Order: sequence, then structure tokens, then C-alpha cells
Amino acid sequence: MTYEVEINGRTRRVDIERSAGGLIVVVDGQRHAADVTPVNGAFSLILDHKSYDIAVHEDPPASGNLSVHVNGRVVGAAVGMSRGAWARRGHDGAAAGHGPHTVTAPMPGKIVKVLVARGDAVAARQGVVVVEAMKMENELRSPRAGTVADVRTSEGASVEAGAVLVVIE
Repeated sequence: MTYEVEINGRTRRVDIERSAGGLIVVVDGQRHAADVTPVNGAFSLILDHKSYDIAVHEDPPASGNLSVHVNGRVVGAAVGMSRGAWARRGHDGAAAGHGPHTVTAPMPGKIVKVLVARGDAVAARQGVVVVEAMKMENELRSPRAGTVADVRTSEGASVEAGAVLVVIE
């Protein structure tokens, strides 16, 4: 399978091939051995002997904009779109654009700390919530600069994968 993936304003060609030992992922002509396992609504990825926890959510739904959580850090991405289509969506490489954006739980877990309150100004990539999942604490970050419109969780709460935790306008 071949995909065109745009991450932080850079388009890459990604080919994925099955092999006897898992997957071969070719990014812009560079080959990588990979193994992917679904885990609680997310994925465990081993790429070139390095481990990553991955969760993907469309933000907002049906927009084509993806929030990809890699070890708790958010990366804006689009798959299968041309550079022009992505630019028309208002993407600036940090999940920017107009309208509200959400910070979602990448996998089931427990809220350890809420770092923001309704009405707070936040910078792009500023930590907003700390979630414990799979015995690891992950600081989830704002996908863009803005104002916290809503905090939909509290410390100690259990959350499911994909649950909206914070809304940024």
C-alpha cells in the first residue's frame, strides 16, 4: 500500500509491505523494519528496534485532519491528501486552523493532572493534561495556540481512548 502523508508541512511517500517478520515501511525510499500491534484502541509500534505508543484520531471528525499521538506528543497529520488540499484546510503544521480543536485521550487511562482551566490562554504544544496509561505518564499537549473553551475531565478520572479531555478555541 502506498500513502502520501503530510506531517508538519512536509509531504512524504510511505509504502507499507508485509514481510515474514512483520512489515517493511519505506519512507521516501528509506526502508524500515516495523511491527504493529493493536493495544486498547491504540497501537504499539516497533520501528527499527525502537518502541512507540501510537494513537490516531480525526480532529474534528470527518475533517481529514488527524491528531497522531506518538508517546504522548501530538503531531498534526493528513494521509492521502495533496499539499494544496491540506493548505486549503488551513493547516500550519501544528494542527492550526479555525474552529475548536480537541485534546483526546490516546488510549484508556487515568487522569493524573489537569494543567489548565477554562479560559486559560495556551500556546501550541503546551501541556494541558497528564494521563497515565500502560504504567507510563503522558503529557498531552495543545494542538495549537488558543483559549481553553472547556475542560471535560478531572484528576483521578478514568478515560477511554478517544475521550475528549480539553477543547481549545
